[in-house]
Amino acid sequence: MQIDITEDALASYRVDGVTTNSQAGSTVKPIDTVRVGLAPGVTDIIVPDSVRFVLGGKSYDDRAGDIVTDIDPQTGSGLAAGTVDYDARLADLTFWEDGEPVALDVTSLLTVYGEWTATEGFFRTPSAPLKPESLQIVATTEDGEQIIATADQDGNFVHEWLQGAVNYTFGTAAVTFGKLVPDSSLTADEKEEWWYDPNDVDGEGNIYKPRPMITSTLRYNAVAFSYIPLDASIVGIDAVRLPADGRVPIYRPGDVVMVMHPQDTAPQTVANGDTIATRPRVGWVRVMDANGEQVTEGYSLDRATGTVTFDDTTGIAMPVTVRHTVGDLRLVTDVQITGDITLSRPLTHNYPAQESIVASCLIHGDRRARVSATWDEQTWSGTWQDTIEGDEATASLNTIAHPITVTNEGAETERWVLRFTSSTNVELIGQRVGLVYSGSFTEDIAPINPRTRESDGSGGVPYLTIPVAANGGGWSTGNVVRINTVGALADFWMARAIQQSDEPLDDGADGCEIHALGNIDRP
Repeated sequence: MQIDITEDALASYRVDGVTTNSQAGSTVKPIDTVRVGLAPGVTDIIVPDSVRFVLGGKSYDDRAGDIVTDIDPQTGSGLAAGTVDYDARLADLTFWEDGEPVALDVTSLLTVYGEWTATEGFFRTPSAPLKPESLQIVATTEDGEQIIATADQDGNFVHEWLQGAVNYTFGTAAVTFGKLVPDSSLTADEKEEWWYDPNDVDGEGNIYKPRPMITSTLRYNAVAFSYIPLDASIVGIDAVRLPADGRVPIYRPGDVVMVMHPQDTAPQTVANGDTIATRPRVGWVRVMDANGEQVTEGYSLDRATGTVTFDDTTGIAMPVTVRHTVGDLRLVTDVQITGDITLSRPLTHNYPAQESIVASCLIHGDRRARVSATWDEQTWSGTWQDTIEGDEATASLNTIAHPITVTNEGAETERWVLRFTSSTNVELIGQRVGLVYSGSFTEDIAPINPRTRESDGSGGVPYLTIPVAANGGGWSTGNVVRINTVGALADFWMARAIQQSDEPLDDGADGCEIHALGNIDRP
């Protein structure tokens, strides 16, 4: 919309080469903005959000430097109609009714003597921790421009006129208002301002120019987490001992952690003899084919140089990608609830902050397979226990001269019963694995552990080997030999708890990986 203003004008013109005298006339000039003086004769600054006036039959309100009209009484929303300059006490209108009287009626306006401004601020939210990316700061400059800035995932504010950071854990924030400008762009008056100091000009010729904000317009919006007390009958522990936010340290001084960084190579088509370079002193690699399936054979790894050499690419869908992981095993010397961990020794690889992983380690000490106990019984009641039950059998296995043998690869931590179904036939039953052998005791008993077989089912090593030479005979039906073995593998329980949350973005996003690490001590 526009207002047409009639203006008087003087014009001189020529007709047939004769210059006429100047004559008065008029013209119509359209305009797009109307400037309204809200408080003539007043020198104080307008209080933000205090202005309301009527012009041309319309009512206008001030909202943080913006002028709105046609306000909906139910929703409070309105049509943008201009801006207000609090310091100059002026309103610039861009929307009005045509053909209406231009009489101005200011129905509401507050001024304040010596309005305070700020070029920096520090505050703490009443509640914490805060949800990342939820803190928003809103302010209005002296000339009426509204500034809105939101903190990013890392807690940093990125805005032309606002810089700072927030600590989401404690709800504390510090911000400054201004920006770097070329020193050469400043006017002579600006160089006389209180904030200007030639010594502050940096090596690139820039200086920080503050932009004062009206303190009464400064406000923030944020989302804070709150936690409902846990029911001890549900979680199984006394919830009083837990922190209010439920966070407890998962690492303690003296624990061992593995600091890791996985990285993928670019997809590459390889043939026999080709190599893919990763990183020196790589911890482990995982080769993935074009379908995302793991390749388990057909290549070798030189850990010192990080070179993967392919010797048999038959059946591998190309191209392949190598995920290589470097890691450092370190002792924890100090842990803070903030997540800061102090390690006993420096790290030996580069670990990008947003891509690296710190994993806790469950230490099992020295591991070796062994037979921990052997005894015989006349009969077995079916109860698994580690002491003899009833009377000993008349016959016995000679494990002194011919011991039962196990290997680190094949042995399991298991209770076994060798039960004679006749004087020469036996059954070998494990408490967890069940029946693994049934037949004659005329040769060594060595049932294969399926875990150790090749992918095609061939090969493998036995759970244990009971030599036939240890059988001296004389067994009766129902006699048993109880055997306990301890495997080199360490058993542990896994407990998984998933809080209420959104659905994972993709497969595998909600899960974990377990890696077994070990050293071989050879004499």
